[in-house]
Amino acid sequence: MRHYFRLTLKDTRFRMFWWIFGIASLTLMMPPAFQELYPTQADRDVLKTTMENPAIIAMTGPIQEGDYTLGVMFSHEMAVFMAVVVGLFNVMVANSLSRRKEDDGLLEVVLSRNITRSGIFASQVLVGILMNAILALVLFGGLQSFGYESMETAGNFLYVAQTFAFGLFFYGLTLLMAQMLPSADWTFGIMLSVLLLGYAYRAATDVAAPVLSVVSPYNWISRLSMYSDNEAVWLVPFILGPVFLFAAWLLFRNRDLGDSVIRLEAGRRSRNIRSHLRLAFTLSRALIISWLAGMLLIGASYGSILGDLETFIADNDMFLQMAGMGGGSLTIQFIGTLMVIVTTIGLVAPLMVMGKLLKEERRTHVEYLGTLNISRVRIMGDYLILSLSAGFLSMFLANVGMYAASLGVEEIGLTFGDYVSSVLNYFPAVLLFTGLSAFLIGLHPRLHALVWLYLLYNFFVSYLGQLLGLDDMYKILTPFHYLNETPSEAVDLRACLAVGGVGLVLMSIGLILFRKRDLA
Repeated sequence: MRHYFRLTLKDTRFRMFWWIFGIASLTLMMPPAFQELYPTQADRDVLKTTMENPAIIAMTGPIQEGDYTLGVMFSHEMAVFMAVVVGLFNVMVANSLSRRKEDDGLLEVVLSRNITRSGIFASQVLVGILMNAILALVLFGGLQSFGYESMETAGNFLYVAQTFAFGLFFYGLTLLMAQMLPSADWTFGIMLSVLLLGYAYRAATDVAAPVLSVVSPYNWISRLSMYSDNEAVWLVPFILGPVFLFAAWLLFRNRDLGDSVIRLEAGRRSRNIRSHLRLAFTLSRALIISWLAGMLLIGASYGSILGDLETFIADNDMFLQMAGMGGGSLTIQFIGTLMVIVTTIGLVAPLMVMGKLLKEERRTHVEYLGTLNISRVRIMGDYLILSLSAGFLSMFLANVGMYAASLGVEEIGLTFGDYVSSVLNYFPAVLLFTGLSAFLIGLHPRLHALVWLYLLYNFFVSYLGQLLGLDDMYKILTPFHYLNETPSEAVDLRACLAVGGVGLVLMSIGLILFRKRDLA
């Protein structure tokens, strides 16, 4: 077992390092920024009045009772948002160590080397515990080092405890789904849906029916009341994480490798896949379909809280800052901000589809396809088509959900065509990110991680940039600085052509580089 554990740790250490580095950096940079922006309790009390509205509740959860101290502000604005990132981290690692290795035939080879099933599963569990523990320790050390009066040891400990518990919850659930579902793609797709739908459900119910929100693990985080009452009892529901791990072990111990509890392909007639594009879609469909469903519900959750937004924004300096001080309806201006955030989230889909190309390369499938006279340009080109399609549909369905959920709000006055125009306005961002992804893949497979860091940077600037008062020099590095903020502004065709053109150029260079470089 020790030898297999070391090999497993060696296989995941690169991903673990960058995930932990990114999560810790994004988390620990916020307390000093909040302290600089809101140095006095009076400043934070004013901010609190602006946060008690449907839009912020949908995004970050309900606000705690009592003083809005620096610690309370930090946990309120960051805990739920970072939980999504931590959950995704755990889902991806757990899936790769369990079902992915099983699909690739590696677990069968390991078992033939006299390593028992208990040793394999114990190694998977230990990696999950270790990576979440390291993240928790880094966060605890960083939070303790600030020494802010309202961020005492008990609150810091509770913050990192919920981070650890939430991560292990989704790690255990992913291992359980890996036993129940027939492939790694289905496991990742279903778990991605659970992660996003849980957030969307919390956003809708926190606003409309707070009592119903309690079934979401995101709501458990809000109920912890970190840095105030420190209601640690809400860590108890996370005991489901170890329960999931135990259930996963029972299934893994008793089932045959390659088998699953749920046989989604049973009884289906086999068919010939006559093109590489169709093959690529077949390999990516679970991921794409689950992501699109999540985007539809995220759009709907935001659209459902727009009814009373005008009243809240009109008297809130913070929301006037977020929405911009231009003319037109304040609600429409804030919808523009939401669309930027939704677009940034939607960019995850094309990047994940491009990541499938790297997986096919690592499995030597690209080399095999070359023997069938399928060129590398065609292979990458097909993945580019899928990525662009996934990106467009992500934005389109999110906007459809937002439009459908806000139909009863007469004050908005936006037509379906306005939402479609916003999709077309931000589609050049999809072209840019997909092009950058292709370019980095063409240079070297390991460089593709940089596009994820760039996406994280874009999300940070879009999500918190205006609240933190970031200079324009930071926003210049994002495509959203050049694209007009529809629907409050008209589409700037020149900016769309410029941003989209850069993306197309990067795609072309990426195709050329991928055709010429050595395969991994």
